[in-house]
This record gives sequence, C-alpha cells and structure tokens, in this order.
Amino acid sequence: MRVRQRVATQLTAGLAAAVLLTGCGGSDDSSEAAATSSAESSASEETGAEVAADAADALEEAGAAHVTGTIGTGAEEQSIDLYLQGEDATGSITLGGQEVQLLTVGGVSYFQGPADFWLSSGVPQEAVDQLVGVWVVVPATEAAAFQQLTLTGLAQELRSPSDGTVEDEVTTEELDGEEVLVVTQADGSSLYVAADDPRYPLQIVNTGDDAGTLTFDGFGEEQEITAPADALDLSELGA
Repeated sequence: MRVRQRVATQLTAGLAAAVLLTGCGGSDDSSEAAATSSAESSASEETGAEVAADAADALEEAGAAHVTGTIGTGAEEQSIDLYLQGEDATGSITLGGQEVQLLTVGGVSYFQGPADFWLSSGVPQEAVDQLVGVWVVVPATEAAAFQQLTLTGLAQELRSPSDGTVEDEVTTEELDGEEVLVVTQADGSSLYVAADDPRYPLQIVNTGDDAGTLTFDGFGEEQEITAPADALDLSELGA
C-alpha cells in the first residue's frame, strides 16, 4: 500500500464518524434528564421536517458557526472543534488520539498533523521530519468527506438527512435552562433547535456505535480562513 493511501485512509476514517453524526443518533442520559413534561406534547403545528428546515435556514443566514463535540467511545472517540463559514472550515479533529488541524478553503481541504500521527500512518521517520508543521492537500477522492463538515454541508444534512426519516411530531425540552424544540428521526436521532427566532440548531445528540454530541454556538462570528501558501500535495509523498 502506498504511503499516500495509508495516510488518507486513516484521515478519512475519523472524519467519516464525524459526518455520520450529523444524520443519526438518539438522546443520551444527560439530555433525558433535562427533559420536561412538555416533551410529551406537541410543541408546534409545524412538522419536524419544517423545523429542521428552519434550523438549516438560520444556520446559513448566520453565515458562520462554531461546532464542538465528540463522536465514538473509548479508544474510538474522536473530538471536533471547528469554525464553519459558508463552504470553508478551520479547526481540529482528533484521529487515533492525535490532534490534526483541518482547513477547507474554496473546495480544497488541507490537514496538518504531529509527528506521532504521521508515524502511526506508516510514514518513515525521515519523511516525518519533513512533514511536521506542513499543510498537506487532502486527495480529491478523500476530500469529499470534508464537504459535509462545512456550514453548507451541515445545513443540507439538516434539510435532507442522509440516513433517516424525520418524524412529524415536534416536542420541547430544556437545554441549558432554555426551552428548545426537539426534532427526531425514525432511528431515534435528536436535533435541538432554538424555540425563538432565529431558530439556530443548538445540538445534535447520538448514541450507539457512533455515540456523541455536536454543539453549535458562535453564530455569525466570522473567522479569517485562508488557504496555506505552501501546502504539499500528498501525492508527492510517493510509495
């Protein structure tokens, strides 16, 4: 196996879990503890799909948002800390216990990993010394996973979940002391949406094999996201 393929496979595996979280899951214990009796009744005459669409619209209209959270459990747990702005993104995700910096600009994705990440990916020590602190272009075939880790990608996933049907009923719960609308999917996933306008998506909760929670904040807080000037094309690493 080529070094380029080995690195890309490890990188994509961790990102796949993050992408899956946006479309599947269910409430965890902490969310259930926050539930109120109002969760048993309908919160609105709107359907779940309509509330989810409102959340997608609010997210896009904000133009930017900060997303943090975890996916997976135990040794498989990954963490995310990303600033999303339109189709661009910047931040980090843990892969195999190593924090990797991510950057997506103008449809092109880049990553920058520590020495241990490169070594665990099978890169020889002599090559690792040349990669630490260097931005690397993600191959186009693997970069597709990054496109859902953008504001635009997440908004589209809210409107049209890739792995589940949105239930019509909308309920209410409390999240951080505030009433929120709760949209669920047939598979038990939960999307928490601000009850008042703007109806920002506030949290996605998931249990099972991809257990974890994504939390949204920082709406409209734009970051300076620019492409690195000296990024290395991963294909240049050779065999």
